[in-house]
Amino acid sequence: MKKFLTLALVGAMLLGVSSVVYANFCAFDQVPAATLLFPFVHYDYNNTAGSVTNFAITNVSSEAQIVHVTLWTDYSVAILDFNILLTGYDVQTMNIRDILLNGILPVTGPTFSNVGVTPNSDGPVSGTNSLNGAWIDDPGIALAAPESTSGLVCTVGNPSGYAGGIPASTLLLFQTWLQKSQTVPRYFDDSCVGGTFSVANNTGLWWDSRDATTPTWMYITADVVTECNKLFPDNILYFNVLSMDNVLIGDLLFLDQPNNFSEAMHAVHIEADYDAASVVTPTAVGVWAPTPITFYHRYAAGNHVVAPAPDFREPLPTAWAFRYFNSPTNLASTQIRAWKGSTINAHIPDLFATPWSENVSSLIANNCLAYTYYAWDEEENVTSTTDNPWSQPGGERIVPNLLPLETQEVPVGDFTLPDEFGWMLFVWPASNFPPLAQIPTPDYYQTWMGVKYQAFGQYSAAMSGAVMANYNCFETQVLPNLGINYDYVDALGFTN
Repeated sequence: MKKFLTLALVGAMLLGVSSVVYANFCAFDQVPAATLLFPFVHYDYNNTAGSVTNFAITNVSSEAQIVHVTLWTDYSVAILDFNILLTGYDVQTMNIRDILLNGILPVTGPTFSNVGVTPNSDGPVSGTNSLNGAWIDDPGIALAAPESTSGLVCTVGNPSGYAGGIPASTLLLFQTWLQKSQTVPRYFDDSCVGGTFSVANNTGLWWDSRDATTPTWMYITADVVTECNKLFPDNILYFNVLSMDNVLIGDLLFLDQPNNFSEAMHAVHIEADYDAASVVTPTAVGVWAPTPITFYHRYAAGNHVVAPAPDFREPLPTAWAFRYFNSPTNLASTQIRAWKGSTINAHIPDLFATPWSENVSSLIANNCLAYTYYAWDEEENVTSTTDNPWSQPGGERIVPNLLPLETQEVPVGDFTLPDEFGWMLFVWPASNFPPLAQIPTPDYYQTWMGVKYQAFGQYSAAMSGAVMANYNCFETQVLPNLGINYDYVDALGFTN
């Protein structure tokens, strides 16, 4: 598929690559990062004034940077990428509606950032990038002056040919891809034997009742790169242009104008560190095992037949906790938002397609749950998945997998809850693995979870869950211990 790239205005500052800088590596904190994950993005194709997502990328450094943005479907197929150029201390705000409805990629006008109709071919700075008479210039205490984008390498992916925006025919193609999980048959399999799925063996459609009339789910990644490019991150050549500069912060704003709701949350900030192998857990399976588990491992190493090109990005956690309420009396509800990625396989092993292709004709969720969960009420009563989902290969399960996609939003009431108010603990592979030899479909998940709350028909809020474990960084964080009795950094500077 042809990719569309553009240049827009944002900014940069080099923070260094020494181990001292990366003291927070694997801590899953909101610090400047080399990669941003916007784990849940939605857009309502049926109402142009309906729900939509704004997202922003900020360069907190003084040095100019190139950021490569990729839009993914909720079953992990990359469909669109583009480059934005950031001057020092610059920020670029984008609306997914502008891209998917109007075909407008981020542009920079002649005077101000994010103004104008024609992308500039060289990613010019904001105005003249002057200090505007308000800059602290005392030697020794001032920040470095912002750097222009004129020195950045942007010959591949020059956007000057896309001044008219993305063609309508291509936007329709994007819509078709993004809505696949809403419109194709969606089955669940109850055989618990990985890799043997067929429609004939499935007991029914999986959990959700979405169709083409409901908002569409997707996710976005943004990476600091050394040069403009036309590569998707699932191309191993992409890792030759990844930068190690931890300079980005990001955020999301969800707007639901018809219902007068809005929520906001941080993007997932993923740090880069050349010493990642000294910190994170190595894989025990895959063509290039053992190699360190990293965010892009499935594309950088995974099952590629050529030697891996490490991405050095920290891997995401494997257990989460959050509070819920589900009270019809108070019009109080909770939506669980979950993003998950594989480490070994290009696609998560509990979601299959028949036949498998990126342009799927059906999707099948493995009914052997890829997660364990506990739900408590305010009196400490509890419900849970009854046993470890990997402990009985070939056994039957009676509960459908409610979270098979790469990103999704599911009402908390679809899970078994003890009462209207309480909290939940979700544990993903490998934090709920038995000994590795017993795993029916070996993989290491990387996850993010969050919640959206609504109450009394007029209030809404969103937040990320609390991290309870990260097997991918600390292999002792497995049920029943999870995230206890460990240090992020030992006397030598690293630990796992």
